[in-house]
Amino acid sequence: MDNIFKIIQNGSANIKLELNSEDLLLFSHELINRAKSELSVEIAETRKELYLTKTEVKKICSVCDTTLWHWNKRGYLKHIKIGSKVRYRKTDIDKILGQHEQE
Repeated sequence: MDNIFKIIQNGSANIKLELNSEDLLLFSHELINRAKSELSVEIAETRKELYLTKTEVKKICSVCDTTLWHWNKRGYLKHIKIGSKVRYRKTDIDKILGQHEQE
């Protein structure tokens, strides 16, 4: 049985499957449940993240609007848009401050 799975994983097998509607329904439910599970983990991680305003970031990093603009363009500190508002991830700022302290 293990050899069959290895052949299937390699992609060297030519397999023909016959499925009925119940099999497809079960498969679709499994896919949906897996996607829900993965999404719930990502949503939980996102909820843990703290998002800061431009004003907060400028104060923490002691920089001006122009510096934030340059950092975003260069990918050093990318902003994200939540609706029409610009926000910065606290974890990204912590990384920058950690790198700056090491220099």
